[in-house]
Amino acid sequence: MDFKYLKTKKVNAALWVEIHNPPVNFLTVDILEELFRLVRQVEKDPSIRVFILTGGIEDSYIMHFSIPELVRVSADNEKIMANRIFRTRLGSAVFKGFTSITMRLMDRFPWYETLVLRLLRSLKGFSFTLFLWFQMHRLYLAIERMGRITIAAINGPCNGGGMEISLCFDFRFIVSDRDFTIGQPEVLLGILPGGGGSQRLPRLVGRVKALEIMLKADQVTVGEAKTLGLVTESFRKDEFRAKVQEFADKMSRRIPVAVKGIKNAVNRGLETDFLRALTIEMEESIHCFDSPVTQRIMQEYVRFIGQHIEVPKEQRATVRDVVSMLQSDEFLRKTER
Repeated sequence: MDFKYLKTKKVNAALWVEIHNPPVNFLTVDILEELFRLVRQVEKDPSIRVFILTGGIEDSYIMHFSIPELVRVSADNEKIMANRIFRTRLGSAVFKGFTSITMRLMDRFPWYETLVLRLLRSLKGFSFTLFLWFQMHRLYLAIERMGRITIAAINGPCNGGGMEISLCFDFRFIVSDRDFTIGQPEVLLGILPGGGGSQRLPRLVGRVKALEIMLKADQVTVGEAKTLGLVTESFRKDEFRAKVQEFADKMSRRIPVAVKGIKNAVNRGLETDFLRALTIEMEESIHCFDSPVTQRIMQEYVRFIGQHIEVPKEQRATVRDVVSMLQSDEFLRKTER
């Protein structure tokens, strides 16, 4: 598949995706659309186990969302009367109810998602706003729900829309020695983080800290981001790609059915009450135990226990030994037969 703004390169079981939109990789709706198509394509390729997004321009990750495109939103809202609708309680309730139902139907029926996005794309010339909103949120949800390990490799400034899309990834790594920062400065322009940032950030760092980041609009340094849990780890520029690839190679050894199950249980569980979340966990557990791969691994592990655990104490394997064995090439090869 050809892309205008994206370049891809597969390394082992990881797919590197670079954004190329000079001069500083402003995020645009066209990039969102290309990423969405790519994510859907990756979901169909079992050889890809890790999905990595980074900037393809030196020292540029995603500066923020394209301001010229955001400027169009006010005029478009006027055109479709969205601003007037939300001035009344009834209009607001109807509009929110309609969009909420639409999003849920798009979750349930992939063909409906395709239909809605195609329809809104065809109307983009008349009203750009609705297509932007739906395409952005469908992409971010698709990234969160990927049955793959996902990594945001932040190799430059990361603000606004750049930070919002990064919050959708399982892991975030950042270059440590170039004074790069991240933040949500939207309040300085009179808007809020409207790409899901106002919802995902509190879930990640807590309500109080999220409000501080969004309302103060200060830039968060690498050290602060690590302390808050906004980034997983930081590496020097000269070792950044190698270190991210090393981590990706490690994660690519995780069993896909378990990766998908864990992500579904966590993401869907956080969206509902605790008792309902436990039933989701049960559902994903059943899917895992139904997998032939899981069954082979369990049988191989039973043999290992018989040989190395159910033995005299002085011959018994330690927990460290067990974990190392489960991650070893030899064990994985046995379970792949």
